[in-house]
Amino acid sequence: MDNPYHEGELAVQRLAGASIVAQQNGRSIRGSLVPGAAAFLEQQTLLVAAAAGADERIWVSCLTGSPGFIAVQDDKRLTVAWDPAQDPLLAAGLAANRDVGLLAIDLGRRLRLRINGTATLARDGTIVVAAEQVYGNCPKYIQQRAAPSCPEAGSLTARRTRASRLNDGERQWIAKADTFFIGSRSAAGKADASHRGGLPGFVRVVDERTIVFPDYFGNSMLNTLGNIYSDPGTGLLFIDFENGHILQLTGRSRIIWDEEQIASFPGAERLVRFELDEVWHAERGNGLRRDLIAYSPANPSL
Repeated sequence: MDNPYHEGELAVQRLAGASIVAQQNGRSIRGSLVPGAAAFLEQQTLLVAAAAGADERIWVSCLTGSPGFIAVQDDKRLTVAWDPAQDPLLAAGLAANRDVGLLAIDLGRRLRLRINGTATLARDGTIVVAAEQVYGNCPKYIQQRAAPSCPEAGSLTARRTRASRLNDGERQWIAKADTFFIGSRSAAGKADASHRGGLPGFVRVVDERTIVFPDYFGNSMLNTLGNIYSDPGTGLLFIDFENGHILQLTGRSRIIWDEEQIASFPGAERLVRFELDEVWHAERGNGLRRDLIAYSPANPSL
């Protein structure tokens, strides 16, 4: 691709002094599914999706299935076998907006592949995705996890509650998290899903509606921050890997460049402050349970 970055990404890269490295790493962004992508995708059991709903707010969802539930049709198209009842937020989003950001992540091998493009919902619930940007990310900050050797019987149909504030249990959950996923979009509405990880405590809950988290050193593309620079609408997804529950948050984010504030987060190069508009809490059965094997060696000490 000649220039894979939009104006927001370019602006943040300049502010971060990362423009040269970003241009070099941007060569890895392709306009189609690269060789090897099909084999990787069809082995996966976990897919993260970011999309805007009918109300234009960004939500991040988690799709699960047996290997093969993601199928590559050709170098531009893939399908995801999925029951829309699993996540009404994503179903509504895909019905209202075609732009979607996908992240296929293999926690056991610390591998991930980002696919941004457009999606449609077939009558049987299958998601059909036309890829526009495809690229891998490094294994940094991914905690190694594996599916339980003896998973319990469970259902992927969620029992859901919604609120405008985080309750005590949810705040404790987030404060102890070592992993979450973030959804954002460009000024043109192009969605993106990304992973964030660190040692428990790397995410700080300021109050019932405010979260602050670090932006650690990465590939210098700064896609998520570039989107936030252009459009503050943001979604967060926290997974309780022990019990299979999820928290879906939607709100607005801003980048913090203040050095004194950044210094209070070890290893951070920037901070992001997230202000909550709405949270959905879903209890989901065994499809998301994973056993922790090891923390990423790249995680900064706290």
